[in-house]
Amino acid sequence: MEGIFGYGAGLSLRIIGCVVALTLSCVASGATSFSPDSLQVTERRDSIAEARITADKYGEEASRSQTGHDRIDDVDFLYGNVVFSSPDLIKAIQNLPGVNSGTELMSGLYVHGGEGSDNLFLLDGVPMYQISHLGGLFSSFNTDVVDHLDFYKSGFPARYGGRLSSVVDVTTEDGDFGKYHGTFMLGLIDGRIRFEGPIVRDRTSFSIAFRRSWMDAVLAPVISLVNRQNQDGETIGGTYAFYDMNASVTHRFSKDNILSLKFYHGSDHLRLDLDTPPSASGSVDGQSVQGAQMDNINTDIRWGNTLASLNWSYRIRDNLRMKSVLYYTGSRADVWYRWIDREFREYGYGVSVDETNRSRTEDIAANADLFWQPHKIHNVRLGTSYQYHIYNVSRWGTADNGIDYEENSSSGHYDGHEFSLYAEDEMRFWDKVSLNLGLRYAMYGVSGKVWNRLEPRLSLSVGCSDNVDFKVSYTEMNQFAHLVSTTYLDIPTNCWLPSTPKVAPMHSRQVSGGIYCSLPHNFRLNVEGWYKTMDNLLEYSGANALFPPLDQWETSFNRGHGRSYGVETEFGWHSSRLSLTAYYTLSWSQRRFDDIWYDWYPHRYDNRHKLTLMGSWKVCRAVDLYASWNYHSGNRMTVPTHIYNPGEVFDRIYTRPNNVRLPDYHRLDLGANFRKVSKRGLEHVWNIGIYNAYCRKNVVFVAVEEREDKSLYGTGRAIFPIIPSFSYTFKF
Repeated sequence: MEGIFGYGAGLSLRIIGCVVALTLSCVASGATSFSPDSLQVTERRDSIAEARITADKYGEEASRSQTGHDRIDDVDFLYGNVVFSSPDLIKAIQNLPGVNSGTELMSGLYVHGGEGSDNLFLLDGVPMYQISHLGGLFSSFNTDVVDHLDFYKSGFPARYGGRLSSVVDVTTEDGDFGKYHGTFMLGLIDGRIRFEGPIVRDRTSFSIAFRRSWMDAVLAPVISLVNRQNQDGETIGGTYAFYDMNASVTHRFSKDNILSLKFYHGSDHLRLDLDTPPSASGSVDGQSVQGAQMDNINTDIRWGNTLASLNWSYRIRDNLRMKSVLYYTGSRADVWYRWIDREFREYGYGVSVDETNRSRTEDIAANADLFWQPHKIHNVRLGTSYQYHIYNVSRWGTADNGIDYEENSSSGHYDGHEFSLYAEDEMRFWDKVSLNLGLRYAMYGVSGKVWNRLEPRLSLSVGCSDNVDFKVSYTEMNQFAHLVSTTYLDIPTNCWLPSTPKVAPMHSRQVSGGIYCSLPHNFRLNVEGWYKTMDNLLEYSGANALFPPLDQWETSFNRGHGRSYGVETEFGWHSSRLSLTAYYTLSWSQRRFDDIWYDWYPHRYDNRHKLTLMGSWKVCRAVDLYASWNYHSGNRMTVPTHIYNPGEVFDRIYTRPNNVRLPDYHRLDLGANFRKVSKRGLEHVWNIGIYNAYCRKNVVFVAVEEREDKSLYGTGRAIFPIIPSFSYTFKF
């Protein structure tokens, strides 16, 4: 919409800034300057939580042929270093090599140069579209109910499809069939409770877990204090809270015949109010007037997920079993805002904009998998799935400047049908060689177009000795759903839309290989390299906006290509009480969009070096200590470098996209657990953590401004200082 709506060209940035101000108003900030001419930024402040990872790929997992696979068990992220006293599954994955975390303290996963929206998240086999609370400060996965997760970043088995860069397959625990017990946690800004036990002993069990934040209660006095200290009279108001619930019921007809019902629901609510006071004076038509008021912004955002699944596992005979899943998954987001720009109210000038945006993504689907061992050297998996996708997006709004009145509405509805069929055979020869051959067929249909894709998968593992394995893999993946977004932030204004006759599916090819060694004296060393190409990527090409254009989104995005390559290394040592691990990644991530730039240019999260050092020490039965140090090369952004001045017109001159690398990022996290077990077997755990222990100022974003002489300077903004946390957990 043009006309009056054109007044809001910069409103998107105002709203994003206000959201950050609200949710982080209790945290100090820092700033620094840089010169665009030198393409250097000089200061910063911090992000991200750490969760201890002990991937079990040296035992059972080492026999598999897949490259790029890590398993993280529940004990590895239940306790350890956390931010705001809440352990986080996604931030545990961010520590792994080959994974970039993106924006400060968010739940971003940019795997092997991926886009962030190309990761498949599965909760008990059900896809989840919204995987974070509060733009990524918290993930949607409650670690109290997680049994383990399998993370794949290359060498994907044929049973997985639909995304380009990674698979995060989360499996939750069933309830206890023998006795009742539970967990209660009280943290700084959230609390959790879980209870489980038998409905019919040894036959039927239940598990229910609930988590809620009380940031709404914490923010209220903080915002009041900030507003009193704000000397320019600008006030911020609002609230934020989230909750989620996991529930399951499992019934054993026999040990080989199990039926389970699983449910998840999560919801977020953010309300924001920003008032700018009247300025002292202004002028209209050359006359001095009083009472100019710049802005009044009101925003109300609600978003979340609902998942429900019926799972049936049945062993037909000793070498043949099946598993089927019938499920529903839905993601929703409602964003309402009102913007009032009142200038010179005495003369009736001003504009008001009222807008509502709604996004719905829903799947109704069924999967069936067959596990067959026809021979001791063959493990065959066959499967099929059908997904009915429903996409609904809409927007309607009004704008009024006292003279003209405009209305605008747009909407889109798409039905997608996705069918897949796969087969894979894990073969083992001579106890030293494992070969996984797989083929996946995917069909996707929308009105006016049907795509058919074949995705070959191959993984080979050769045991050079009892302690050294060499692995290599080749995979192709296709993604039929696109996250349409105008920003790099994971916020509810983003919406999922399908491939259409005008927008082709994304496609990737990846080859990887490495050597995996179990060294003497409990040392281990893994070195793995990869090369990946990506096609049909989308990059927003429209004007400055918070919401993507719904009625012409197919023509508002450029199509391009991506590539990524690098080497990742893991070196570690462990004993029964002490564990030390170092992860290092050397990588390149590039993009090429011919409508933007004629050649390859670095991706926003092209972090050349990444190093993570982690350690845990079980001092005694009652005390655990944790520490981690995180470093990576700075993110990139596009800034102007010069001003061209033909007469009275000033134009900013840019070189290639993402032409500035921000300063390097690093921080130290410390943590400790103190345990006490009573005579009745009740366990008390006190967790103390310090995030960013030496208060490193890591730049989150940079603003470029003009001086009076029309030269340019940049200001880097840091948000997160040292953050202490505390939680108490009671297990009964």
